[in-house]
Amino acid sequence: DADAYESLLDEANLLPERSLNWHYRSKHESLIAFSNAKIYNNKLITFPSALEKVSGHGVEYVYVENGYCDRGGKGNNIAEANKVAELVFQHFSKYPTRSLGVIAFGKKQRDAIESAIKVCREKNQEFEQFFVEDKEEAFFVKSLENVQGDERDTIILSIGYARDKAGRFTMNFGPLNKSGGERRLNVAITRAKFNVKLVGSIKPTDIDIDKIRSEGPKLLRMYIEFAMKGPSVLENEVKENEVVNCESPFEEAVYNFLERKGYSLVTQVGCSGYRIDMAVKHPQYSGVYVLAIECDGATYHSSRTARERDRLRQEVLENMGWKFYRVWSTDWMRDSVSEGEKLIDAINDAIRNYDRDDSPQELESSSSEEVDKDEEEEHIIELVDTDEENSDNSSLGNPYGFEKNIESDFADRGVEEITDCLMEAINVEYPIHYELLCQRMAPLFGNKKATVKVRKKVDSALAILKNKIQRNEDFIYPANYQTVSARYPNNRDVEHIATEELADAAYRILQKHLGTTHEDLCSKTAKAYSFRRMGSHIAAAISKAINSLLQTGKIEELDGKLRLKQ
Repeated sequence: DADAYESLLDEANLLPERSLNWHYRSKHESLIAFSNAKIYNNKLITFPSALEKVSGHGVEYVYVENGYCDRGGKGNNIAEANKVAELVFQHFSKYPTRSLGVIAFGKKQRDAIESAIKVCREKNQEFEQFFVEDKEEAFFVKSLENVQGDERDTIILSIGYARDKAGRFTMNFGPLNKSGGERRLNVAITRAKFNVKLVGSIKPTDIDIDKIRSEGPKLLRMYIEFAMKGPSVLENEVKENEVVNCESPFEEAVYNFLERKGYSLVTQVGCSGYRIDMAVKHPQYSGVYVLAIECDGATYHSSRTARERDRLRQEVLENMGWKFYRVWSTDWMRDSVSEGEKLIDAINDAIRNYDRDDSPQELESSSSEEVDKDEEEEHIIELVDTDEENSDNSSLGNPYGFEKNIESDFADRGVEEITDCLMEAINVEYPIHYELLCQRMAPLFGNKKATVKVRKKVDSALAILKNKIQRNEDFIYPANYQTVSARYPNNRDVEHIATEELADAAYRILQKHLGTTHEDLCSKTAKAYSFRRMGSHIAAAISKAINSLLQTGKIEELDGKLRLKQ
């Protein structure tokens, strides 16, 4: 199980933590700088190299302009694989004493690279000594999932994922899309001692962070930019605080007012001591802030002079490209209605007058579309009814009598004991996936997302409740539960639905469709859960549930048809 180590970390969560802070492996500081900033919160002590910008040291980005992902065929990037093979033999020529490893972001890209290297080996027999496997640090080609403790002097990373021949980018990054994908990426980019060559056919702005939920692709976008521009990217980066962090009740009132109006907001934007109180995101263009909103709160009053408070900060922000609007607390308290209308007018005006010609071309709307995440899928089944019976029932919404799905909501519940809230959520939504449970608890701590702080609180509370709950892998149940029922309507990802629940759904569907095939039952079950398309990861999860029904003897298969066990 590639994710087994995560459960070990979960089990050890309540033990005292001690970090190893000094980093020795990287012979060039830029090799660890990105991970230090993004993963380790700059807690690592790293050491600068005597070489600054020298070829063969640090992190480099190799852009393959003609590379594309063959999504309709083998699902690989041949141009990129050929470029990697070329870099491998260049490395052996230029640095014969350095060890080398190649990491592909997907298994299909790994296979393409191995094929390209094999062709080059046949043409360049004099390099065979570099492919001997019994060396202490032998050459390797591995996929992202299979790299853990490997270290080499130079690492070549092949992204592989790119636009297809038609120019569409589907935001599919294989294992990076999955839970923990950011940790897999971090492992890969910290394997090198001297040099990382990141090979890709995309640019940072091709990855639309507004269309993806997983942290892995977001981190990849930042790493590509880091490889292209160097450590200055980290110094100049504008950071969003994922936690809603207002410095005063006044700022919180302004934030809540704008959120109710439907604007997308972030608070405490910046990466140094000075941060913008609130920023409004453009509703259409990814990565664009249209307005900085300053309130006369803690940051304002911390300025030493009136000149610094009222003029210099605004001038600096405007010179950095921000549009600026200040909300005064006295005016807001006196007449919040009028001040709110002025603020709305300012935001709408900023959106309306946003000039795309003054921004990077890459910020324009992308034709990208998000698809199923499993990098192994080659075909996606569109879940469209073909028989009359299904067409008649489709309008009913819940033709199989699934239990009503109730989602716990603690957004406006005030201060409550987390153990009480956890038990309420578990009793209502069991079996509930650990990730969903953390998301449900986030509002109790003023968060919108399941942050590290939220997870630690949940873990501690689950430890207290250990006699009242049961845990089966990542799913949590009440200790005294009897049965598991399929629930509708569903807006969960398939990995957040327990096999038992999928099995109950398949059993209920088979009661109405006796004699259906295994494949048809998979399709009907996916449609009942409102999955519009069935990729291989959805099919695998449902097939596992159907097989569990076969193994327990609840159903049987005769002549390729499934039926209830007599």
